[in-house]
Amino acid sequence: MKFFAVAALAATALAASTGLDARTECKPPSYVCKHDNSGWLVCNVDGTFLDGGKCPKGTTCKPINNLPYCV
Repeated sequence: MKFFAVAALAATALAASTGLDARTECKPPSYVCKHDNSGWLVCNVDGTFLDGGKCPKGTTCKPINNLPYCV
C-alpha cells in the first residue's frame, strides 16, 4: 500500500515539474516532450504521464510526426 502512495506522490511531483497537472489524462501509448524539452513523458496504464527519459547532452526534445525525438 505504501508503494501506491509513493507512486501517486511521485506522479504528482513529476506533473508539477513538467507543467502538466495531476488531472492531465492521457491514453496509452502516448508520448510528449517535457515542457522544457529536456526529455519526454510516457502515458502509463493508469492514464497519467510519467518520466520517459532525458535527452542526451546537446539535444532537445522536438515533436516529429506527433512523437518526441531528441534532436
